[in-house]
Amino acid sequence: MKKRRGHRQTPTLPALCLALFACLLQPAVRAADDGTESVMQAVEGLWAYTDLVTRDGQSLPLTGIFLFKDGTFVQQSIFNGEPFEAQGAMAHAGPYWPGGAGLRMTSDPTLSLDPGSETPLTSIGVLEHDIAVRRDGGELVIQFGGGTSTVQTFRRLGDAADAALYPLEDGVFALVDGYFILVSGNAQHAVTGYGSYERDGDALTLAITRWAESDGEQVTNRRNTTLVATFDGATLALPGGQRLAVVAAEATALSQRRE
Repeated sequence: MKKRRGHRQTPTLPALCLALFACLLQPAVRAADDGTESVMQAVEGLWAYTDLVTRDGQSLPLTGIFLFKDGTFVQQSIFNGEPFEAQGAMAHAGPYWPGGAGLRMTSDPTLSLDPGSETPLTSIGVLEHDIAVRRDGGELVIQFGGGTSTVQTFRRLGDAADAALYPLEDGVFALVDGYFILVSGNAQHAVTGYGSYERDGDALTLAITRWAESDGEQVTNRRNTTLVATFDGATLALPGGQRLAVVAAEATALSQRRE
């Protein structure tokens, strides 16, 4: 794909998910017959990214968030670097369950937003992942490819005990530990972001940490700003007229537990 000159480029989500990287120091938490509860408990919570390392050992600093809660995960991030407007974002959500090297995950949607690409918005669709898990107190490491691929590291933000997850037609909206996470999109349009929030009835003030959206033609990145939305439990109404409807959980892939 053609890239803009003069901008630092970062790999898109497909490349990151398929890259190989070996060797971590801590033993993995595996989903053996007697280890199902331990691996699920190890990942549960709200996590902030501290690093992402590719197959060849390249560190790609990013700012983002990852929620594991009751078999559903939600993730959103934007790579660090300047100009900020040129940085790529990734966002995905879906179910997870014990299996393989620790966890099995299915991401749908799987969104990559790249302002410097001829295809600024990519929706890969359903991706299956085998994840090795390592937990050391308030630090979490997950490694794709069953423990042989991309490494993502995190620090804990909260236990997600109060998390409320609202399935959308093309994603998830989550309110958890004082944070919001929004992942919604397909090949035509996407809106993703996270930050803190304040709620007064249906009024929702979103203090954005990172936000990336696309109309399929261009990508808009935002950071450290505020958006005023409304949410009545059935529809999330965003500035600009976007309305994201909550759908029945049992009608989405998020409710499926794969065996």
